[in-house]
Amino acid sequence: MLNDLINSVKGQLTGELQNKFQLQPDTANKAVDLAKDDLENGLKNEATSGNFGGILDVLKGNKGTTEHPAVNNMIGKYVNDLSTKLGVPESIAKQAGPFVISFIMQKLSGKVSSEGDLMGMLGGGLKDKLPGGLGDKLGGMFK
Repeated sequence: MLNDLINSVKGQLTGELQNKFQLQPDTANKAVDLAKDDLENGLKNEATSGNFGGILDVLKGNKGTTEHPAVNNMIGKYVNDLSTKLGVPESIAKQAGPFVISFIMQKLSGKVSSEGDLMGMLGGGLKDKLPGGLGDKLGGMFK
């Protein structure tokens, strides 16, 4: 689901990166792919550590994107990756990073309303990594 969602907004987000942050088309395209990877890994890390509630608060709109430490950590990693992996100047990465992660999280907010939705979005393979047998409690959703 995350891949599908990002693919559906990739053109719009790539255009925004070009217009607002003057990134070249190829760099903007790679920046969206990098955001997908960083966001997916960050959300999986939060899920496997049992921090569903905080992420769901953000996705449900109960908290702003930058009001949750885990999301801020994802933004920080993304900003660093923009600079180190794609060569985006740090001053631009510090502006583009929060914009991109917030943009994607806002698009996700209408799609996720429960832990099951979040786990489904992140895909299989997490069942065995969930704490306290939560994977078994959520049933066959991950098969």
